[in-house]
Amino acid sequence: MMAGLRWVALFAVVAACVGYLVYSSTGGSAEYYLTVSELRSHATSGDVRVAGVVQPDVLRSDGGLKVQFTERDATAALLVDYSGTLPDIFRPGVTVVAEGRLGSDGVFHARTVLAKCPSRFSTKPYTQ
Repeated sequence: MMAGLRWVALFAVVAACVGYLVYSSTGGSAEYYLTVSELRSHATSGDVRVAGVVQPDVLRSDGGLKVQFTERDATAALLVDYSGTLPDIFRPGVTVVAEGRLGSDGVFHARTVLAKCPSRFSTKPYTQ
């Protein structure tokens, strides 16, 4: 009886350790973002990430380092203002995640713009 209890206790400790390692390794790499519709419906005052599809109205200035574009999901659109280097695949129709802050003027002032890699398995663009 005592030997069986030791094996159960050992198994429980090992399972708890493995569970903790899985939880801690996946929790740090998960990046949360809002859709354009979610950002419009929630009042946010801090930095957020917002995802949407780049529309054809891309305006570049200052030698291409300053860009203004509209990001859209299925039901809402958002004007994004960004200064910096853009991803190589940035163009209309590509899904991007912009990190920054929504200004009082209704313009999203991005500090970072990341392009989401298109899926090889999906034939439909991001429209969530």
